Amino acid sequence: MKRNNTLIHFSFALILVFLQACNLPGGAPDGTPTVDPLEAAALTVTAAAIQVDATATLTATPEFTATPAFTPTLAFTSTPSFAYVNLSENTNCRTGPGQAYPLVDTFLIGQTIEVLGKNSTNEYWYVRSPNNQNVFCWMWGFYAKGGNLGNVPIFTPPPSPTPAPSFDVSYAGVDSCVGWWIDFNLKNTSTVAFKSVGITVKDTVTGVSLGELKDGFTDLGGCLSSSIIATLDPGQTYTVSSAAFVDNPVGHKIEATINLCTGLLGSGTCVTKNIEFTP
Repeated sequence: MKRNNTLIHFSFALILVFLQACNLPGGAPDGTPTVDPLEAAALTVTAAAIQVDATATLTATPEFTATPAFTPTLAFTSTPSFAYVNLSENTNCRTGPGQAYPLVDTFLIGQTIEVLGKNSTNEYWYVRSPNNQNVFCWMWGFYAKGGNLGNVPIFTPPPSPTPAPSFDVSYAGVDSCVGWWIDFNLKNTSTVAFKSVGITVKDTVTGVSLGELKDGFTDLGGCLSSSIIATLDPGQTYTVSSAAFVDNPVGHKIEATINLCTGLLGSGTCVTKNIEFTP
């Protein structure tokens, strides 16, 4: 606005000069170029405007940059509507509530497991396997915590399975006093005791085969150091002796069959192992 006022005042002054010049007497002297007063005034006004514009300073309006708004991502936590538990330790799941039952599956820390029932002592949960939706089993609840468990029904578990007897056998050596007999190391690897044993040995060189069935377990040892135990208990290891060969079997291939039974004189549940060796 100040610049425009200056230009108007300057133009007005030029117009006054022009009017005064028009009223001067006598005109221009001979030989001096005659200048048109209107043209001179116009040129002067234009020059003044250029000069005023040259002194102006251009100030740019800064461009506004919007700062993007931060939108937080909401974490969604889903709580199951069904009865469930989570595990703080890896836990086995079996066909029934106890270690006597066969193993079905193993669940890992952090897995969410659907609960369908429980046993009467509230120690085991009957669950659906998160690894296979068609598998159901009993899981120990010691490491399990969850929700919606208030109305879980009590289920009757299946009967405890009959433990399967088992044992390991290995060749232990040859002893001699009257004849030669073969010793075997037996180890009961099951949870039930054995009460009788049948041993058959065959010397494949001579063709002689010997067999006997006894209650208890006899280790002939030496001529004067034999011993016997009534049962081979779970986890127990003991040496038993075969019947004695008349001929020395050392260096001959021997085929042996060992039959252990949970009852007397070969009754109950029996397990058989076959081994071959050369004394």
